[in-house]
Parts: sequence; structure tokens; C-alpha cells
Amino acid sequence: MSNPSKKAKIASTSGGPFAKKPREMLVWILEFFSMYEVARLQRLVCREFRDAGQERIHERGGRKLYEEGIAYFNGLDYKTIDKTRGLLLLQASRDAGCKTALTAKRFNAPNLSDEDKQQILKDLKEIGTSSPYHWADFYIGYWYRRGFGGEEKRCQAVQWLERAVHNGSTYAMFNLGCYYNNGELGVTQSATKANELFALAAEKGYAQARYNLGNNLYHGMGVEIDFNRCVELWEQSAKQGHVDSQFNLSCIYRDGSEDNQNGNPMTIPKNHPLHFKWALAAAKQKDVQSMNDTGVAYCRGSGVEQNYESAFEWYKKAAEEEHKWAQCNVGVFYEKGRGCDIDLVKAMFWYQKSAAQEFQPAIQAVGRLS
Repeated sequence: MSNPSKKAKIASTSGGPFAKKPREMLVWILEFFSMYEVARLQRLVCREFRDAGQERIHERGGRKLYEEGIAYFNGLDYKTIDKTRGLLLLQASRDAGCKTALTAKRFNAPNLSDEDKQQILKDLKEIGTSSPYHWADFYIGYWYRRGFGGEEKRCQAVQWLERAVHNGSTYAMFNLGCYYNNGELGVTQSATKANELFALAAEKGYAQARYNLGNNLYHGMGVEIDFNRCVELWEQSAKQGHVDSQFNLSCIYRDGSEDNQNGNPMTIPKNHPLHFKWALAAAKQKDVQSMNDTGVAYCRGSGVEQNYESAFEWYKKAAEEEHKWAQCNVGVFYEKGRGCDIDLVKAMFWYQKSAAQEFQPAIQAVGRLS
């Protein structure tokens, strides 16, 4: 049989913050109230706990939506960049009442007054005090970085970013790395320190940090040149949809990598199919140079089957974005009927647009057709 006295002893205390001594004090205090007042107080306390709990649940849920939105928008946490999805999640986080998301949005309001700026800082610090959150720390740093506290206080941004880094903020790691890379906000320029921070953010799956670290490895900034590691990082970032990484990969696979200063052998050989793959990926994200490069690949059959119609399509897209080489190429295609019908009027039109940008082959073509 169970021990009744043991059961009674367990029932007499709730443990945790209301362990034996605090509970005795509470019982003593309640002796000064009538039973009616005690019951009313109990209902009030329960209601307050319930409301506070619900608010905390909504805030936590809103924070989760906010983090997911930021991750998809910027390519954090190994996410593939999807700005549309990111914006929808960010809006959902605001709808859920996420205080950080609501406050962050106010940064972009036009014509912020000094009163608005001070209120934003006050709200961010309240969030950081009542419910610590590394995004609040980051945005306080961003607040100072914008010069909202005056130029003399901009360097305080570094302190808040360091705090956010300590609390695990990938975004703060990257931004602080940029400040060290460029010697901004009063920090001593140090590519080595920047690379350390970029590496931390890259390990946590931030596409832009992977790109920056790869770029420093390519140029030997604060680290020995390492083309293979550079390409590895760019490929990771490119697979997340980072357009600059896709473009750089297309270039390195088109030309190969070579250290001409000390005679090291080429470590990344030319690879035309991979050049085309990444040029096309960047072109689809409206990178103008990649649009033209994709057209060149189709025109020459480099890394892909030759296709004049596809080449013309990509040249035309780049030409419409004022790329002078592409404009001249469109003129050539109209003049020779490659991938389109011969049309000398349209050929002249595109030659002239390219010539207006002082592109010599186009200038010569205009003279020839005049």
C-alpha cells in the first residue's frame, strides 16, 4: 500500500519557484484576505498568466516566421533564395505580432523624424530586455550604423553586432566581417578577422558569406590563394541561388584558374558545360552579363548544342538591358539572318545603340551599312 502521509507531503508544495518556504509565506499573506477575495485573486492571476502565455506563444511563433522569412529572402540557414516566399513569411510574422518584425519594418519608413528614430531604439532595447533576441541586438547595431544616434555614436554599432554574434546571429557575423574587411566604423581593417567571421557565417549556411569568403580566397585577401576551396564555396552559394556566385563560377569555368605570378599549375581547368550551366542560371536571374554569355555559348556551341535561335533570344534580352556587346550581336544576327529573319533596318537600329556606347565593332558596322 502507498503511504498516505507521503502523498500529503507531496501535495503540500508545488516545487520550483514555490518551494516550501515561499509557499508558507504565500499562505500567511493570504490569511489577511477573505475566501471570496482569495478566489477572485486566483481567477485574476490565472487570467493574467493565460494572457501572458498566449502573448508569448504568438511572439515565439512570429519569431519563427520572421527567421524563416529572413532565411528565404537572404539565403540564410542553407535555404535557397526565394524572395517572394521570404516576403510572404515576413508579412505573416508581422500579422502574428512579432515585435521585432514590426519594429524592423519601421526602419524603412520615409522621412523618419528624430522622435521616430528614438522610439525605434527604445522599442528595440525593450524587446532585448524583456525577451532577449539576437535580431533585436542586430537591429540596434543597424540603428547606430544608420547614424540615427548621430555620427559620433555610429561606432556603437560594432558593440551591438558583437553582442548579436555572441548570441549566434549569422547575419551579424557577416556584417561585422564586412566592417573588418573594409575598415569601417572605427575597427582596424583586417581581412584575416573578416575571413574568420565570414567562415563562421558560411558554416551556418549563409550564401553571401560563402561568396565573400570564396572571393577573398580567390584574390588572396587575408589568406593564401586557394582556387579549389573558393570554387567549393561559390558552388555552395550558387546552389542557394546566389547570382554573383553563379556568375563568378561561369567565368572561372570559362577561363580556368591560373596563378601567373609564381607559375603554379592551373588548379581549376576550363569546363565549358559548367560554364554554360552557371551562366544560364545567372541569366535566368536577369544578370545582364550572363545573358550575353549565354548567348555566346549558344552561338558557338560551347558547352551546349549550337542553337542560333536561343543565342538570339539571350542576346536580345541583354541588349534590351543596354549591354553594348549584346546590342552589337543582335545587329549581327539581324544583318546575317541568324536565328531570325534578315532585317537591315533593325540591324542598323541595334548597331547604332551599341555605337552610342562607343563600342568599336558597332561603330564600324554603322559605317558599313550607311
